[in-house]
Amino acid sequence: MIDAAVIAALRDVLTRGEAAMWVTITSAQGSTPREVGAAMLVTAKHTHGTVGGGQLEWRAIELARERLAIGERRATRRHVPLGPALGQCCGGAIELALVPIAAAGGIDWPRLIAVAEQGGQFAATVVLDDGGSIELGLNARPWQIVVFGGGHVGRALIDVLATLPCRVRWIESRDDALPQHLALTVTAVAGADAVAQARRLPAGADALVLTHSHALDFDIVYALLRDADPGFLGMIGSRTKAATFRRRLAARGLAAPTIARLHCPIGRGERAKAAAGVDWAAAKHPGVIAVSVASALIQRQQLLAERRIHDGLAT
Repeated sequence: MIDAAVIAALRDVLTRGEAAMWVTITSAQGSTPREVGAAMLVTAKHTHGTVGGGQLEWRAIELARERLAIGERRATRRHVPLGPALGQCCGGAIELALVPIAAAGGIDWPRLIAVAEQGGQFAATVVLDDGGSIELGLNARPWQIVVFGGGHVGRALIDVLATLPCRVRWIESRDDALPQHLALTVTAVAGADAVAQARRLPAGADALVLTHSHALDFDIVYALLRDADPGFLGMIGSRTKAATFRRRLAARGLAAPTIARLHCPIGRGERAKAAAGVDWAAAKHPGVIAVSVASALIQRQQLLAERRIHDGLAT
C-alpha cells in the first residue's frame, strides 16, 4: 500500500514543479523489510515515505539524489541484495525502480493521485534507461480515519495518526479549535456541522468520536450508526458513558447488532491489560490514550489484511 503521506507529498511536488524521484519496490525475494509496491518520494533535501529504512533506504536515497543531481529524466532499476555488502542481514533481495517525476517515463502522475484518492489500483508501463520496461503496479487503497473533536485528546491522536499510512479528516464544530499547521495527510474541517459530516462518512472509514460535548458525541454516534457505514466506530469515555449511550441508542430504535458496533472505551483495553498488567482503556493522559487508540486501529488493519490474504488464497 502506498502511504498517504507519499501521495500528499507527490501532489505538493507536482504543484511546485520540484524535481523529485519516485522510488518503489518492484520485486522482493526472501526476507525483506517492506513489500512490493512500497514507495517513497525523494527530493534534493527531503524524503517522504519509506522502502524499509537502514542501509537499504540510505542507498535508495543516494541513488535517487545522484540521478536528480545530473537531471536524469530516464527511469532505471537496481537489484539490491540485503546481505553483508549492504550492512544488513535480512538475507533477501529487492529490486528498486527509480522513476523521475514529470519525466516522460510512462506514468501519469495526476492520474496516480486521483486513483489513490479513490482507493483503487494503479498500473503503468515504465520505460527504462536500458531500453527495457517494467510494469509498475501500485496498491493505492487508502486507510481513511475521521476524527471528531479537537480537544487535548484529539490533538494528541492527530499527532500519532499523522505518522501512520492513513489519511485523516479532522472534524471540529468550533471555529478556532484546530491548529493552523498540519501534516500533509491531515485535512482539518473547522466550524463544521459534525452530525452532517458523520452522515457523509466515506464507507468503510474508521470513525473516532471525542468531542467536548457528550450530547454532541451522542448525536454523532447515532448518525454514524443509522446513516453511515464506518469500518470501526470508537468513542472516548467511561464504561458508564458507554452503557448510557447504548440504552439511549436502543430507545431510538437501533438494533442490538448495530449498537454493538460502537467501541467504548476505545484503546487496547482488556486484552492489553491481561498481557501487560495495564488497562490502557482506563488511561487519562492524552498521549497515552492516543497511542492506545492508534494501536487498536493498527491491530484491526493488520487483521483485515490477513483476512484479505486468506480469502485470496481460498478462492
